[in-house]
Amino acid sequence: MKRYPLYDEINSLDQVQIALTEIARLRDQDIRDFNNLTNIFMRGRKVEKVPSGAADVAALDRVGDFNYTASYLYILVNNSGTNAWRRVALSSW
Repeated sequence: MKRYPLYDEINSLDQVQIALTEIARLRDQDIRDFNNLTNIFMRGRKVEKVPSGAADVAALDRVGDFNYTASYLYILVNNSGTNAWRRVALSSW
């Protein structure tokens, strides 16, 4: 969890304004980060389907659905208005 700055010795109105400005700046960044969560985290549901190809999309499949095997991670994405499966090769490290 992010910690906001603590100001133990605020002796003037100028220091209060500086502290509040810094806290407001940090809060604005928190809001931007929160609004960007959908671009940071994968969302969807794990499905049992292992697609046979990019176009192997059924009516009940939803963007964000994913599955994996020992070799690949599969995720359903919106590809310019058409849903398509994508896969990424997995390797150990």
